Amino acid sequence: MKTLNTTVCLFLLAISSCTTNESGFKSAIVESKEQIKINNLKLECIKLDSINTSSFGESLILPDNNIAFIDKHFCRVSVFDTIGRFHQNYLGLGGAPNETQIGKIAAQTLLSDGRLVFFGYNLNFHIFKNFINDKIFILKRTCTDHSIDGNSETYTNQYTDMVCRNYKNKIYFNIYSEHPKFNYLEHTDKYLKKCYHLWEIDIDKQEDTRLLAKGYPESYSKDPKKHIIFMGICYDIDHEGNFYVCYDTDPYIYVYDNNFIPEKTFGIKGKGMNTDYLYIDNYKECRKNFRSERNNKGYYYWIEYIDETKLLFRSYKKNSKSEDGLQIYKDNVLIADIKVPKSFRVMGYIAPYYYSYIIPLLEENDDSLIMYRFKINEL
Repeated sequence: MKTLNTTVCLFLLAISSCTTNESGFKSAIVESKEQIKINNLKLECIKLDSINTSSFGESLILPDNNIAFIDKHFCRVSVFDTIGRFHQNYLGLGGAPNETQIGKIAAQTLLSDGRLVFFGYNLNFHIFKNFINDKIFILKRTCTDHSIDGNSETYTNQYTDMVCRNYKNKIYFNIYSEHPKFNYLEHTDKYLKKCYHLWEIDIDKQEDTRLLAKGYPESYSKDPKKHIIFMGICYDIDHEGNFYVCYDTDPYIYVYDNNFIPEKTFGIKGKGMNTDYLYIDNYKECRKNFRSERNNKGYYYWIEYIDETKLLFRSYKKNSKSEDGLQIYKDNVLIADIKVPKSFRVMGYIAPYYYSYIIPLLEENDDSLIMYRFKINEL
């Protein structure tokens, strides 16, 4: 009996990871409510001290409440305080213990224990503790299901709009497939039902462990060839391991627990979005129109859950050359839908301010880095 129980446990453990779900997309019942309490935000624009930068990078809030700009080309971490004063540079390309040989950074994330993780373009991970090399490894793929949709080797990272998050030393990326036998354009019906959108990496085991977020919501089955350029997702993970998933053109926010069991579905469509997406049925037209569609059509491009205040922020592209939209949800209820500057994304909270991700100004004769901060009074 003990041997049988052990065998059953091992079998259940084996099928609990890298599994396929033939029923496709799953979600909780939609419960959308709107109760507007905020009509505008007073944004304070902070220009960071000038540094030598490629202007191609990302930002994050460090454990000491300083703010880091990570230059993805120079592989350098520049640290600023909350009013933009430069403190110090760390890392950079090189072979010393306090440098990196990653080449270029595809994505980055900060673990709960303070370690900084860089992900390269060759499935290479570089992990730093106090900006000193701690671990380097090349990812081993173990999600190799016999079905093409359940095999991690089928998928590639969504490099143009990459989102990298973490929870309990697991790192997650948004993915898609352009495999000749499994892709959105040529195998649309199958892809809408069976593709995965999230890839889980265990950095302790140095291997992948799960493919998550299967299929597309119903809105994608209507004129699916109009969504080929908007086939991605953005997402966040809270401190309890719950996922908040948003598809490019779908108005809803889907909440799942860490086992990806549906918990909640809510959301209101953004204002002033141009949703007249172009019908595309071949790769030539896809490549030709990709940039113009992403620049001019409306879609949801970022979601951020703030654990400290339990507010959820969702950014979306409006039909405007100078403004985007920002939605704020509290307890799944929309409490604000306001205009914000282009490419505005909420990064995090350092009391009493919310901070945006750093944005390169990229104006003529001015390549400054800027960020915004704002307060929200008690709701």
